[in-house]
Amino acid sequence: MLNPEPRRIAAPRPPGSSQPFRFPVIASIAPLVAALVLWFITGSPFALLFAFLGPVTALASFADSTFGSRKVLKRERARFAQDLASTVSAIHAAHAAEVSDLAEAGPGAEAIASRDGADPDRWIATAASPILVRAGMGSVPSMLRLDSPSRAAPTPVDSDLDRIEAIASILDTAPVLVDARFGIGICGSRVLALAVARAIVLQLAWALSPADYWVAVAGHAESWLGLLPHRRLRETRQGFLAEFGANPDDRVAALVAVAREDRELPGDCRIVIRVGYDNGAEIIRHPDRRQRRVVSPALVSKESALSWAARVAREATRDGLVSLGLDVPAFVPLATLLPATLLPATARHESSSTLAADFAVDAAGPVTIDLVTHGPHAVVAGTTGSGKSELLISWVLALAARHAPTDVTFLLLDFKGGSAFESLAALPHSVGIITDLDAREAARALASLGAELKYRERALARAGARDIADLPADGSLSLPRLVIVADEFAAMLGEHPDLHPLFTDIASRGRSLGVHLILCTQRPAGIVRDGVLANADLRISLRVNNASDSSAVLGTTAAAELAAGEVGRGLVGFAGERPRTVQFAMAGAGDARDIAERWKDAATPRRPWCDPLPATLTQHDLPAGDLDSGRVPFGLADLPHEQRHAVVHWDPAVDGHVLVLGMARSGKSTALAALARGGVLVPADVPGAWDAIAALDHARDEVVAIDDVDSLLARFPAEHKDAVIERLMRLLRDGPQRGLVLVLAAQRLTADIHSLAALAAGRLMLKHASKSEFVLAGADGAGFDSTLPPGGGSWRGARVQVLGDPLPLRSPDTRPSVHPSADKPWAIVSSRVSAVGRQLRGAGLEVLHLATLAPGEWESTIGPGQAIVGDADDWQSRWGLLPTLRPVAEVMYDRCTVADFRALTRSRELPPPLGALENTVWLEAEDGAGRATIPGGVA
Repeated sequence: MLNPEPRRIAAPRPPGSSQPFRFPVIASIAPLVAALVLWFITGSPFALLFAFLGPVTALASFADSTFGSRKVLKRERARFAQDLASTVSAIHAAHAAEVSDLAEAGPGAEAIASRDGADPDRWIATAASPILVRAGMGSVPSMLRLDSPSRAAPTPVDSDLDRIEAIASILDTAPVLVDARFGIGICGSRVLALAVARAIVLQLAWALSPADYWVAVAGHAESWLGLLPHRRLRETRQGFLAEFGANPDDRVAALVAVAREDRELPGDCRIVIRVGYDNGAEIIRHPDRRQRRVVSPALVSKESALSWAARVAREATRDGLVSLGLDVPAFVPLATLLPATLLPATARHESSSTLAADFAVDAAGPVTIDLVTHGPHAVVAGTTGSGKSELLISWVLALAARHAPTDVTFLLLDFKGGSAFESLAALPHSVGIITDLDAREAARALASLGAELKYRERALARAGARDIADLPADGSLSLPRLVIVADEFAAMLGEHPDLHPLFTDIASRGRSLGVHLILCTQRPAGIVRDGVLANADLRISLRVNNASDSSAVLGTTAAAELAAGEVGRGLVGFAGERPRTVQFAMAGAGDARDIAERWKDAATPRRPWCDPLPATLTQHDLPAGDLDSGRVPFGLADLPHEQRHAVVHWDPAVDGHVLVLGMARSGKSTALAALARGGVLVPADVPGAWDAIAALDHARDEVVAIDDVDSLLARFPAEHKDAVIERLMRLLRDGPQRGLVLVLAAQRLTADIHSLAALAAGRLMLKHASKSEFVLAGADGAGFDSTLPPGGGSWRGARVQVLGDPLPLRSPDTRPSVHPSADKPWAIVSSRVSAVGRQLRGAGLEVLHLATLAPGEWESTIGPGQAIVGDADDWQSRWGLLPTLRPVAEVMYDRCTVADFRALTRSRELPPPLGALENTVWLEAEDGAGRATIPGGVA
């Protein structure tokens, strides 16, 4: 403690001066008188010789006096120099003692933070006396007093005496102590100001006992204060960082504020310290103007303050000054618990064999939870609004901040379907975020996670290890631990009970394979089976609604007794230990971003879980494929059992024909084009399709696409339909021999295409309207999926997504419709004699109706520009007329049946279908019937 009484030291006595020389007049005259008397008495001249003894004596006396004075002065000066050195040493010793007293009264934050073990000087200050804290190091007036001799006249050593008086009056580098009861404000650069403020608040927390004083803090900006054993009653007033007050009268004893400008500080701050960017500081305001000075302040980081606060909290609990459970902070930001500063990780990162993380705090400080040591699996319970999702997010972020992506990865399952885990997607550790599992996604989960277990088993076998902990530490085999975090686990299992055996398997084998489960649920009782609970030694429970849920997780009803509204308050139970009350940290908006930035240069971990196939797929999303070999890449296949997506190919020469089945807007036309890849597309109209298919009889090395073949066949007339089906079957059977391969698409498997489907080896099943249609198409009903996007389907048992931007298909070379020769007369068989007659007259032709002509009449009148029109019966009644006309006229059939055509031509030839073509007729020709266009007009 400080000694209020000043210490006194005598200043050295200045060197004494010698007595001034006095001429020996009597001694000089006496020999002369004696010589004169002797000479007078004796008359001898020798007696006069005694007269010279006087001057000789005077000169000897002068010489003796001069020599003696110099000797005395030298001795005095030596004595003064020795006394001066002794005095300076005494001053330094006194100053050292004085600095030691100041350091003992205000030891400073660095010394306090470095103390370990018992500290008898801690928590002994009271507000009844000055609460001294160290503002920094600087020049301080000394309590030392120098007793200097009075100086009536100047002396040669005055400068030396002045110098030691100046030395004695100032402590050059000493603790600058201020009384915190005046209120301390720090202004300037916020980073430096906060570092200085932490040093001062830490000293106050060291000086004031938690048994007698409370602390109020400003929100969560410096929430390490929440770890202090001093119980918090409320937040500080506006503008203050921390306030310390006495129990029980609530009187404020000391306060600290931080601002950028001194004018922004509260008026209660009578002491103001201004800090600068050069780490210097100055006390610019103090009730005692003599105390305003430049100081070198101490800077304390948030991490150092956090570590010290946690340690003294444990010691206060140990000493009985606070009670465990009552002093758990009500809110803990995750940032205060993250390791050191989140600087960019170096490329050479030391691998960790644990999954330790700090994301919870009890009354004694941070609680380290390690999935490897305390797990290997964890069950988390908590009712709605208790903070379950926030807990999971903080846990994942705390792990990611402490462990590299090469050490741990996360697979996140959120059955609530919300965006709780959205912020975690930025972490390089995240290998998958899955929301709202449907039946198909549940199957993917089974396949992917089962494959992951097998992959890890093979990896351990290759390394000759039985446990992931036995893998070589040199990083030659990278196998990060996988943490599977499942929110709303009970709801997920209720919808998909098939997942339970998988999680039970992971629970039993996960420890050795490095797979860990964190299963979170509202109602654990009766949901989480014993096979999982037996391997989940780590139990966490926030507030639950009933005692049975609490007992199911912790073996105690304490979690049901937690107060409502305390978000993040819960209990942690380690195997063999009594559950302890903790406050789980809450992540801030930028925590995930900061942690992701730390690992931005880390290697991307292998993903054990591949995302579902995209709803749309373009050429840029997959390799172009080996086109030279004929293999056509037409989409991606989902292979969860292999933990990957794969490009799907179709090789026409090897795989043969393909049938694409799917309802309207299922993407079958696009799939058809993706498979045919620039091949020939058969027209959708009946005449064009007939011609294109007929032309294929002589085609070679071609991929032919026919879209909506079921609808196309249904539009053909009966005679033509049978002929087309027969031709298609012939192409399907014989086409591959000459490199001709068909890709057919249909909405459903109708009777018309059953025979065709049987000859198509490949089948791409797109979305169907109903499960019954899907099964009737020859597929397994278990593979029916009503949620498929356009282009989504199954191919050879795998879920695929077909390219949405295929190359366009080519139009085939079709037989064009001709015009009847105008140089010949026309003979027309028509089922609409009157109408076609008017049409031809409108086009300028002379029309002769066969029924009105007398036998032989036409022979004298028929010629170019004339047309004889009659129905089938008229022409048959004159059976010899058509054979006569054929050599000289164009013979055409308009709207006739195939039977009429065959009867009149006396041929089994099937004319091409006309479909809905306007003004088109059958025209007899030497190479068979074809289509011709007659002039249009007013019908």
